[in-house]
Amino acid sequence: MNIAMSLNVANDRMPAADLIPRLATAGFEALDFNFSDQWNRLPDRSERAVGAWLDALAQAAQAANLPWAQAHGPFFNLFDKTPQNQAQQDFCPAAIAACGRLGVPWMVLHPGTLDGPWDRAHRRAVLQGNADFFRSLLPHCERAGVGLAVENIHADKPACPRRFGSMPEDLLDLMDALAHPLVGLCWDTGHARIMKLDQRRAVASLGSHLKAIHVQDNDGNGDDHLLPLACGKAGVNWSDVVAGLREAGYGGAFAYEVHSAFQAVPDELLDDALRHGVRIARTLLGRT
Repeated sequence: MNIAMSLNVANDRMPAADLIPRLATAGFEALDFNFSDQWNRLPDRSERAVGAWLDALAQAAQAANLPWAQAHGPFFNLFDKTPQNQAQQDFCPAAIAACGRLGVPWMVLHPGTLDGPWDRAHRRAVLQGNADFFRSLLPHCERAGVGLAVENIHADKPACPRRFGSMPEDLLDLMDALAHPLVGLCWDTGHARIMKLDQRRAVASLGSHLKAIHVQDNDGNGDDHLLPLACGKAGVNWSDVVAGLREAGYGGAFAYEVHSAFQAVPDELLDDALRHGVRIARTLLGRT
């Protein structure tokens, strides 16, 4: 597994194109293109400006010899029809096209959840709504040569403690409903920690559907996006995660989504902190 870092790790510190060579120098081996965070910070979203932005990222990645492992698309709940949610949904084709232009193989999206009793009929309706939505994006994926990786999420409010996608069986049922080679899964270790899942069993159960991962830690009380081992015994069981990845036959990147771990790091210590992140990943993967 290549060790990858999301470009959102320094969103407000420097342009992503300037971060890429520093990631290479620190020892990272691949990149995660966080479309949503970076798109929301673009001062000019004209076609010309976006094209120049993507070309700068592509040139920086090529110069650093870092491949694009995965990306994160817009954030929204597909069942929420507020203008803000609808606007994020409407960005999906542009995000897919951007990934295609860069050569990103898999773009991660969250499944949607509709509050309700979570009985059989309700779950069936939520599953169908997700299947219909992701199916609607497949023509864009086929044109761009980009797959969609649906991410496990976590329950975050009493009104809907069993959000769709918080359990591996939800994701596997969605794979069965879609049955398309350009649809796979993304596993977020921090989300699974909040749900108190047996990660070895859960990750292994995803098998060949697993195309991307988000590596992050927390103590089970919040989606903190910290480096592995930051929470000690209260955090993610990393030996279980790595064992599950190997049992699933996962061939993608060991990709960090740990922006919170770097927000307070002074500029003069950023490169040291990045190298520390690489050392942690190498240790967890048995590459020391």
